[in-house]
Amino acid sequence: MQGKTVVVTPGFKGNSAALNVGDTLEIDIPTLPKDGFTWLPQNLDGQHLEQIGGAVYTASTDPNAAGGTVTLKFKAVGAGSTNLLLIYTNTSQNGSPAVYSKSLGVSVTVK
Repeated sequence: MQGKTVVVTPGFKGNSAALNVGDTLEIDIPTLPKDGFTWLPQNLDGQHLEQIGGAVYTASTDPNAAGGTVTLKFKAVGAGSTNLLLIYTNTSQNGSPAVYSKSLGVSVTVK
């Protein structure tokens, strides 16, 4: 049996998601693209969440829009609570995050 998909978009009063093991967490972040920058999880808690693929950018089809949406997906793999921190960053020469300009936190509970 395949789990459900829970979609989270940034909110002013915090971001949270309640999942069951096997569910997919999809995070859709409005983004103005910057060369060399991408959204990455910081210190991902692998006991509860596992990233599915990388960040995927979709440009807006609205002719008046300047950006689009970045989508990241995570599979709920273990019960418990965790805080998922995503940063909008570029990478340094050694592959580690060098500078980040934005971040997004999501409180996640997995049953």
